[in-house]
Amino acid sequence: MGQLEVPEPYGNPYYYHGRMTWVDATAQAALSARNLLRIAEATGRTEGKAELEADLASLADYVNTKLWDEKTGYYYDRWPDGTLSGYRTIAAYWVLMAGLVPPERLDRFVAHLEDEREFNRPHRVPSISADMPGYEATGGYWRGSIWPSTESMVLKALTVTGYRDLAYEIACNHLENVTEVFRNTGTVFENYAPESASPGKPAVKDFVGWGGTGPVAVLFEHVFGLRYTVADNTLTWDVRRTEAHGVSRFPIGVDGTASLSCARRGTDVEDPTISVEVDRPLHVRILWKTGEREFTAVP
Repeated sequence: MGQLEVPEPYGNPYYYHGRMTWVDATAQAALSARNLLRIAEATGRTEGKAELEADLASLADYVNTKLWDEKTGYYYDRWPDGTLSGYRTIAAYWVLMAGLVPPERLDRFVAHLEDEREFNRPHRVPSISADMPGYEATGGYWRGSIWPSTESMVLKALTVTGYRDLAYEIACNHLENVTEVFRNTGTVFENYAPESASPGKPAVKDFVGWGGTGPVAVLFEHVFGLRYTVADNTLTWDVRRTEAHGVSRFPIGVDGTASLSCARRGTDVEDPTISVEVDRPLHVRILWKTGEREFTAVP
């Protein structure tokens, strides 16, 4: 009742995939190929590179010709007979994370995250769209729950594809809801309800693991906007907050740290006043609503 049924003769949907093409698994395979190519580029390795490039091109073509529905502007799982499930889930945003969405489709696909009938619920982003059969206001595990793991994926996908404003908005919403649940319960949970600041039903408490990504990674990377890249020793600080904020002993490199602070600003368009104290050199890139600048911090 109220769930996506795997049609006969493909068996019990709880135990068997029904020979479906899963949009998330397909996109994850493409992302793996892309990351392996990046490693090959960084290490100068050429063995297997042509095969990886062919795999990535084949997967990208499949996703965009077989899993995309032009009418609804969304990517779906695919049945063995070639038809699409028509069931909108958070899994589709692995396609965005993998860098497979063509530019002309980006805005339309991302817009589903802002639609209050779909994924823009009081706690964002639910595992299935709120207008889908089987959606549960209390979460129902994968029938609408907010999962910190998929939340992190969506935030990263939006950030790397240039939707920084939306990523910040969703991150703040997620952190506010997780914080409210913590105030009321004293702990973090495996998943959360989409329609209220509540644990999901069911949800395991004291769940760290991924339950800790909200108050740690989401806070640092998407609310404060601190994103460090080891490969080029660069800290990108995407300043969104107007109140004074910062982090002490922020890890850089293998064993380095940085103490970071941003002074209070009158508006979000004001050039931020930044202090960076380091124990090893660090390249710093500051972004804000109306500009950017770079400098190198030294001990």
